Amino acid sequence: MAAVYTLVMLGGTLPVPLYAFWAPRMGFGPFTTTLIFAVYAVGTVLALMVFAALSDRAGRRPLLAAAVLAAAASTALFLVADDVPTLLAARFLCGLSTGVCTATATAALGELAGPGRARRASTVSAVANMGGLGLGTVAAGLFAQYGADPTHLVFRIHLAALVPALLAVAVTPETVADRRWPGLSVRRPALPRQRAARAEFLWAATAVLAAFAVSGLFSSLVPSFLGEQLHVHNVAAVGAQVGLLFLAALAAQVAAPERWAAGRRPAPAFLMAGVAVFETGLWTRSLPTFAVGTLLAGAGIGLAFRRGIAVTQRLADPSRRADLLSTYFLAVYTGMTVPTLALGLLAGPLGRNTATLVLAVAVVATTLTTALHRPTTPTA
Repeated sequence: MAAVYTLVMLGGTLPVPLYAFWAPRMGFGPFTTTLIFAVYAVGTVLALMVFAALSDRAGRRPLLAAAVLAAAASTALFLVADDVPTLLAARFLCGLSTGVCTATATAALGELAGPGRARRASTVSAVANMGGLGLGTVAAGLFAQYGADPTHLVFRIHLAALVPALLAVAVTPETVADRRWPGLSVRRPALPRQRAARAEFLWAATAVLAAFAVSGLFSSLVPSFLGEQLHVHNVAAVGAQVGLLFLAALAAQVAAPERWAAGRRPAPAFLMAGVAVFETGLWTRSLPTFAVGTLLAGAGIGLAFRRGIAVTQRLADPSRRADLLSTYFLAVYTGMTVPTLALGLLAGPLGRNTATLVLAVAVVATTLTTALHRPTTPTA
């Protein structure tokens, strides 16, 4: 299950280093790149609002199989893409696949781990998510720079890998006992019923939204920073720099002491330090400084994500686990999406560096609020 999760998440970031090839061939600029990302976000949010929670009733395996098939369809469209509409369709399907898989696979991993292993399940879920996102950009960059066919080879390999992934889903034990065919509807974000649990969940969701806002801001900056300011046009370097953020998050989740992973303040501290350092690197055009900021911010993202998964798994009603996880991941993808779209809108009138600084201040303010918040136990 963790391998399937990783593979689907990997597909979500494969296109990131490849816009440098598609843009001149198809004749589009930064606004269209932002639009393509927005379509991916729409697919993800739609999946989380409509489809992801269905696995609580229909079962984990049918929804995971649908996610893998959607990932395969998306990959096939990338293989034949020769115009912007095809790229838009591919990214939309990729968003659907990612949205369904994140909530469903995370719920399945928690149930497969069994009672008393919640911490292990949370760690595995976080590693699969971050590991897949990081490996996607690195693999795409390497294949594009050194492979024979920059925009096709990596997708052929990914499509082939999805075949055993579908077989793995088919043989994985179903963890939902009472299955029934659900009706489709747009659901409101689910929250825990108990007041104290609801407050704890909302603060964890706000913290992870701020963390992934750093991720979205960073991912939007890397290609222009390396290409326009440092004149680095090696696609493998672009993919590696984006992947570094997610791999730092992965390392933090695996190696951090348990008190860091469980605490509310280590993640914001790393995030704020990371934003300050990579903003300094951006303004001074220093790649080493930017890379150090990447490592610090990545560690903060990983710690915030791992803690948020643990809180959500603990607070979720076992019969509606995917429902609450869908709300959690809605916060994640909102955080990733808003800075990218805002940067696309503000870069024109303000300039990219100033727009980035405005967004960085907003992210730091949100992060600081979550760090200073003191949870209270409400009276009955």
